[in-house]
Amino acid sequence: MSSQTQVSAHIAASTKRELDEYAEAHGLKQGYLVEEALRHHLRALRELPADVIVPTRIVVTRESGARILERIAKPGKPTRALRKLFGKR
Repeated sequence: MSSQTQVSAHIAASTKRELDEYAEAHGLKQGYLVEEALRHHLRALRELPADVIVPTRIVVTRESGARILERIAKPGKPTRALRKLFGKR
């Protein structure tokens, strides 16, 4: 039998609701879900390059938001590599 320890963490109420709903819908214990999620996340952090890890929250400043809106309004032309990827020349 493996040894266990208890951890305590503050989480958002919305995250708790999602955990409750998922555990109930799938007949799983919350402790099992939390441990599996932590194992999955920690393994990804260990084995994947940092630039492929997508953060769960992205902070958009006023300046970066303005740049995003500008790129949406006036998208650039696709690069040669992108055209090649999609089979267009």
